[in-house]
Amino acid sequence: MKRALLPLMMILATGCPSDGEDTGETNRIDDVLALTGDAANGSSIYASRCVSCHAADGTGGIGPSLVDYVPGASDTDILDVVIEGEGTMPSAGDLEDQELADLLAHLNAEFGS
Repeated sequence: MKRALLPLMMILATGCPSDGEDTGETNRIDDVLALTGDAANGSSIYASRCVSCHAADGTGGIGPSLVDYVPGASDTDILDVVIEGEGTMPSAGDLEDQELADLLAHLNAEFGS
């Protein structure tokens, strides 16, 4: 009886995410990273969505300094914060994947090392 249950349990286990496993956001980040971002368009997105908290020069204000954060952060980490939000920062997950790629290109061009 136990031998008959083992294959069934293995099939069921492979279809279920383990604790801490991301089921959708990792795929979205990978999709965004596969795109070529347009930093000029990202600058417009930054101006409309981010500048009020992070300042035009990225030095921060209400939000933290991007000049300090972006150079040490991976693209994956940056996108995770942008998509999910963090602390009092709202999610920008409503942006299209191309818009996220554009914003990331701008952040890296403007504030990266």
